[in-house]
Amino acid sequence: MISTAKRYAAVPLLLLATGCADAPNDVSAPVTSASFSDNVNTLAPGSSTSASGTITETETEYGTRKVRTVQPPKLFDQAFRDASARKHAAEIDKLRQAFLNLGPGVDPEEAARAARVVYTYVDQLIVEYQIEDSSPLAHNTKVNFGQKPRGLCWHWAHDLDIRLQMERFKTLEIHRAIANYNNLRLEHSTTILGRRGDRMEDSIVLDPWRNAGDLFWEIVRKDTRYNWTPRDEVFAYKRAQKKRDAKKEEFNSPS
Repeated sequence: MISTAKRYAAVPLLLLATGCADAPNDVSAPVTSASFSDNVNTLAPGSSTSASGTITETETEYGTRKVRTVQPPKLFDQAFRDASARKHAAEIDKLRQAFLNLGPGVDPEEAARAARVVYTYVDQLIVEYQIEDSSPLAHNTKVNFGQKPRGLCWHWAHDLDIRLQMERFKTLEIHRAIANYNNLRLEHSTTILGRRGDRMEDSIVLDPWRNAGDLFWEIVRKDTRYNWTPRDEVFAYKRAQKKRDAKKEEFNSPS
């Protein structure tokens, strides 16, 4: 029987192998297969990127609020997206209705477009990330040891966030959230989409990671597996914790 000490000693190694802590400064998204349409970004319905085609992103993780621009992802060609939409037709319709059910004011066209974009882009990321395992933790381990290009939970959240930003929704609003940031469980990040102006808790979790590319979605307050906290609040907590740790180290260090 493994001793308690040995079991707990193994925890850091497990977290190292399967870790998923949010690190949004990494915006690289290497593409490994499938074909592309060069003009799809400029033709995406509802999009209105800058002259350079970039998307503005605000980063607040380390206490300094800075704005940077990232290139929109190149999308797989229309044939890929159409095939994906046909495969997920029933699920897309359910998600479309879920967006409409958030309340009055959600544009039906935006609800339909958002549902299609989410499912077809998740299919693209499955290819880009080279998802082969049914366990997301198994894929995490491969990413963390350099055997796969991407696919940690925050990769899914970041890339889906950027893709949804391309659509320039007027009646829907994107949120980012993190769970398990203050306990020993594996930290988990997600993208959330809801009616503009609504609380995050009344919006819809879009989480492809937990089922290894099989999209999970649900109203935030009904997600019984994770307790979601807005990402900005988590980063503020981590900044404060970092300051507390620094003061503690300074106090304990020999003079």
